Amino acid sequence: MRPAIFFLLLLFSFHHANAQFRLNASSSLDENETAYTGMSYEQKSQVRKLYQHNRGIILGYQRGVSNLIELGGEAHWRKMSLRKPRITGANINMEYDFINHVVGYKAGMWMKQGRINFTYGANLAYFTDFKGNHRYGINPAIGFRLAGFHLINGYNITTGDAELDEINTLYLSLRYYFPLENKFTWDRKTQRKIKQKRKEKEERREERRNRRNNGKEKEEEPKGLWNKVKEKFKKS
Repeated sequence: MRPAIFFLLLLFSFHHANAQFRLNASSSLDENETAYTGMSYEQKSQVRKLYQHNRGIILGYQRGVSNLIELGGEAHWRKMSLRKPRITGANINMEYDFINHVVGYKAGMWMKQGRINFTYGANLAYFTDFKGNHRYGINPAIGFRLAGFHLINGYNITTGDAELDEINTLYLSLRYYFPLENKFTWDRKTQRKIKQKRKEKEERREERRNRRNNGKEKEEEPKGLWNKVKEKFKKS
């Protein structure tokens, strides 16, 4: 029990920076929600949609028949919206049982929709005990995600060697997500508008540049003719 408490304290010490960022983003969305609800359908359709793509590492502790440590990577695609925010996550991770020396690999996806932090998803799973015994199958899971923490309740449906019976069939896992890279992009319609505005601005600059160049040529041309006339009079 002590390792689990120490692990939770370690995760909590890294939690504050990420939690503050999410709190600020949430408060800014709440401030604009009243204005959004008063818009017409056409106005709502013209509102810009902001998307966030981030990726990082996950560290977790799994409790079941056996206690496991989880380590892996995760990527998020977030639609930042006032009414219906959505997060889609993809993860690949490894879990290891230090007592029974069983390692498992999982790859899957999960989703969270709306303001409720309920998540649901599934994984493909593979387990081995390094003695020639293998099990593989699927892993449906539901959970609750808040401020970087992800509490997951999953069930491993596996087939394979019956001798490998140390894996957790039903388990509860607590993970923490450490973001390493964040990128923000607008929706495609807004991106096209931004590109079009940049193109029009560049065309206007090029047009003004050409006008200035043409004006200089016209100004220099009569000066050159006058100088030629002067030279002719001097010679005569």
